[in-house]
Amino acid sequence: MTDAVAPRDAASTGGWEHRPMFSATDKGSRITWLAPGRSPGRVMPRMWATALLCLVAWAAATLAGSSVLCAATSTECTVAVGQGWLIGGALVLGYLAVLVTVNLGERAQDHLGQRRAASMFYLAPLLTGITVGAAVGADLALGADQRLRQVLDGVPGTEAVLVSTVVAVLAGLWGVVVLVRLPGALRLARRRQEAIARLRREGQRYTGRLTLGRVSHWLHSDPELDVTVAYDSPGGRHEVAARMRTSPNRVPRNSSSMIVLTDLRGAVHLELDLDARPVYEPEERYTPSE
Repeated sequence: MTDAVAPRDAASTGGWEHRPMFSATDKGSRITWLAPGRSPGRVMPRMWATALLCLVAWAAATLAGSSVLCAATSTECTVAVGQGWLIGGALVLGYLAVLVTVNLGERAQDHLGQRRAASMFYLAPLLTGITVGAAVGADLALGADQRLRQVLDGVPGTEAVLVSTVVAVLAGLWGVVVLVRLPGALRLARRRQEAIARLRREGQRYTGRLTLGRVSHWLHSDPELDVTVAYDSPGGRHEVAARMRTSPNRVPRNSSSMIVLTDLRGAVHLELDLDARPVYEPEERYTPSE
């Protein structure tokens, strides 16, 4: 198998590939990237609109699913449409909710440049929608106080109410945690991107050499490695310990040329030098075994 070589136009903003990405301060989903030539991202109005659509879609899908469960477990639970139509509607709404969520997640990652902030941004409306849909479904199925007493007594046929209530409570608690942490995650992603932009604009640039370490962990099928970047400056030789997140087909070879950007405050940003035509390790070498 031949080794992969980066195309010359890979550094252009339009075709820029953010992997591999490096961080001397963060690891895992906190590692942040910023495409060359782009300004630090922020939550745009279109993203808020998509988030609202995500919330509504998950609320509708969860309510439909709760109604299907209610109609299947209790003869007292009646709906205005047939069971087949109800199931079909729930499946369609669920599919649309997934599509909207995927679109929101991809848009958030593109703008925020960080997986953690992006995941929280789409989880917040998703969990809120599930909470609302399950709560409304449980409320509609409860009906009168007599029905509530039956649920508490565990009377057969009231399982749908119990399931919807549990889903609403669990999703609500998780959603509260996400909503509390979301502002901090957005601020961190913004600060990291601003630091990258500042170092590209004002920092001292040096050429470094990459040394690969062990795979720290896997995120799905993507490896995250401990790496070291050595470079020389007027003050002497330096080594920077960092984390590299990438995909199996974009693991640069040892001694690959690196761009090191630093300033007097000690901030460091690392990038693979695409102008040096880096060679990548064979994909199967960093593909996780099943």
